[in-house]
Amino acid sequence: MPDQLSYFFNPRGVAVIGASSNPAKLSYGVVKNLKSHGYQGAIYPINPKGGDILGLKVYPTIADVPDPIDLAVIMVRAQLVPDALRECGKRGLKVAIVVTGGFREAGEEGASLESSLKGIAETYGMRIIGPNCVGVMDTHAPLDTTFITQMPKPGHMGFASHSGAIVGGAIDWAIEMGVGYSRILSLGNQVDVSISDGVNMLNDDPHTHVISLYAEGIPNGPRFVETAAAIYRDKPIVMVKAGRTAAGARAVASHTGALAGAGRAYEAACHRAGVLMVNSLQEQNDVAMALATQPLPQGRRVVLVTNAGGPAALASDQLDELGLTLADLSPETIARLGAVTPHDAQLSNPVDMLGGPQAEMYYDALKVALEDKGVDMAMALFVPQAITPVNDVARNVVKVAQETGKPVVCCLVGGMSIPEAIHILNENGVPFYQDPNRAARALAGLWQYAELQRRSDLTPTPVPGVDRERARRILRAAWKTRGEGFIDAEIAAQVAAAYGARVPFSGIAANVEEAVLLAQQAGYPVVAKLIAPGVVHKADVGGIALNLQDAEAVRAATERMIGGDADRSVMIQQMAPQGQEVILGAQRDPQFGPLLMFGMGGIYVEVFKDVAFRLAPLCETDARDMILETAAGKLLQGVRGQVPGDMEAVIDTLRRIGQLVADFPCIRELDINPLIVGPAGHGAWAVDVRMALSEQPE
Repeated sequence: MPDQLSYFFNPRGVAVIGASSNPAKLSYGVVKNLKSHGYQGAIYPINPKGGDILGLKVYPTIADVPDPIDLAVIMVRAQLVPDALRECGKRGLKVAIVVTGGFREAGEEGASLESSLKGIAETYGMRIIGPNCVGVMDTHAPLDTTFITQMPKPGHMGFASHSGAIVGGAIDWAIEMGVGYSRILSLGNQVDVSISDGVNMLNDDPHTHVISLYAEGIPNGPRFVETAAAIYRDKPIVMVKAGRTAAGARAVASHTGALAGAGRAYEAACHRAGVLMVNSLQEQNDVAMALATQPLPQGRRVVLVTNAGGPAALASDQLDELGLTLADLSPETIARLGAVTPHDAQLSNPVDMLGGPQAEMYYDALKVALEDKGVDMAMALFVPQAITPVNDVARNVVKVAQETGKPVVCCLVGGMSIPEAIHILNENGVPFYQDPNRAARALAGLWQYAELQRRSDLTPTPVPGVDRERARRILRAAWKTRGEGFIDAEIAAQVAAAYGARVPFSGIAANVEEAVLLAQQAGYPVVAKLIAPGVVHKADVGGIALNLQDAEAVRAATERMIGGDADRSVMIQQMAPQGQEVILGAQRDPQFGPLLMFGMGGIYVEVFKDVAFRLAPLCETDARDMILETAAGKLLQGVRGQVPGDMEAVIDTLRRIGQLVADFPCIRELDINPLIVGPAGHGAWAVDVRMALSEQPE
């Protein structure tokens, strides 16, 4: 039996509910597109007025439509949509697309109307795309349920978009450039079918070689990560996300919360899911075109073949910034290039044939360069001029690209003279770029995806040696005492210790005598830390006294911090050994769940902002990679003769904190700052743990 979602693209019959005979109406456009763009199934316009549209009989209701029928495109006004959807359910339809707007995006009344659609669909076992969407296209079926005037040529890029306007723009661009698409989905408000479902539908399509996504919101973050992670090795996923820089909905008091920002969770989610994140629609198209048409490179070495030094210089700079390198051509390759290029050509990489090469020299030079074992991919660059026909250059680039097993992209730096050449390239599977930087980014996308395919499995494994029940008891007691917000630092340290974090002995003192007694129990030297309402960063107000060697030093520090304020107290803590200071943190993201942070710790964490983020929990490989992304991680490896820090202890602590926040959703924020890392083999100490609760621990 076919998967239910497949009926969106392979329906045996389509009803257009609210179809109009007025060519100025969008519903007329849907009927016209279904008929004129080649759909082979039955088309049933629905309108109580009857008559005919484009030679098709108009039925008064969906109940009057004969079999077979699987899909309805609903285009009546918002208030009538629930009844129309209900009638579709009674008729036995599998799926429906609600194009109509005026739902959640229109306010509370529209949101209530929208929620009723979900209930109706569940009652009848239907699936819904929309509301407030454009519809879907499949260029290979073919099927076009949209009101957009044209349909792109068949291709291998799939596209799922939250926004219908973005879909319209993508289609217009594709037609102008001669670029093909496979399937296109406009998801609208995602009342039912979500972007995760869209990924699955594109993955199920054999014609789709790369999946492009435009997202404004992801209804179920963990499901999206799980869905994408299951398929990214088979099909690349390229996503542009709107709203990544939006400020959080609530204020945060931890370093982690302050540094996370809206985009960090998406970056961490895409990392776990194997999704390539890009910053613009243009960049998405550039990368997707290369992934849809080119083989993956075996390495990062690029050869440039050009007739102009300027564009090649720009490409070289961008390749370097993106982590690619210019290939070192062998002496044999350079000698062979000399025989097929102008006598004054510059034969090192970039291969610059100067102003007037013959068009076939692009074929010869690229072929020779690509046969070099030290070359992994190629970029052809051409600036149009009077001597060499640009269309012939494009044909020669196409010819060599079709013969080699390595990636080839082409950059034509021009305007009015290149439209035909653009189509020659794109229609023959060679991506075209008008700017060298864009071509470089496309090659980098190929390499990044090749690396993703080869990376280790990032599935987290349980951390041994944790006492979950002890942590639960401590958290429940803290909630009973303090409720929502930050709990006492000593209590937070006990929770971390229950999960295996190494914490120094500590205690809370309300006065000088208690402080001295605790110091004796801890053993000198000790640290005194202020605990006071509203004080978050103790160092800023002189609330930390280090290396207190005796009782007199403890008395002086305690009197200075507490004074006569009954609301103040001090934590007396065993002095940890010296070492590198790093920060570990966690914050609960509303869409993706617990988010881990690692970076440079101490008082400079928010100055340097040297941090990396991951979803929690995480495996050992991901923890190590996360640490090494930062300058703090590189310092742990030892630089300029310094002794390496205990990297394994940091990895272990990071994984334990990740497991803790994953096990207890009640933990809203957590900071360990600093985690003092000793030399290799000497461990790491969580000397200052801050933890905030948002709900009662379960």
